[in-house]
Amino acid sequence: MPHDLQKREPYPPFFQAVLTPHRSLSRRGVNIVLWCAGLIAGFYSLVLVLMGLWPAPILLSLPVLFLWLAFRHNFATAETYEEVSVSPLEVRLKHVTYKGEVQEYVLNPFHMKLHIERDEDVGVTRILVRSDQLFLIVGAFLNPDDRTSFATAFSRAIHSARNRGFDHA
Repeated sequence: MPHDLQKREPYPPFFQAVLTPHRSLSRRGVNIVLWCAGLIAGFYSLVLVLMGLWPAPILLSLPVLFLWLAFRHNFATAETYEEVSVSPLEVRLKHVTYKGEVQEYVLNPFHMKLHIERDEDVGVTRILVRSDQLFLIVGAFLNPDDRTSFATAFSRAIHSARNRGFDHA
């Protein structure tokens, strides 16, 4: 059904955004952190084994293993993204998880409400789209500054769509 709507759309989207989570540490940085943790654990394991504490390498390797698992999960979830597009007739929200699961929603800009929750200290804390019985949170993985700028742009795009796209400049 979404493909039928795509063919029917006479107006191209005037607002498009792809939201991706930010990761501050590159793969090279992760490798450096893991190697340093492994070397430190290895050094202390050797010292403790020489002192007669033979279970030390097992116990000291566990934090390094958990650190590796945490970084592995972090990089897997970094592949999550959301696509948002707004045209005069529809708002498309597409959420793709790191597992490849796709959820796509096509909403009418006249029958949806955009709720932006704000905190004085943080800025925008949540962007909620509501339409009929559907509640969607958009950009939950964004940092507060990016979420605030996206909320402003998305709100303007919705307003423009309600005016049939004639006031986007």
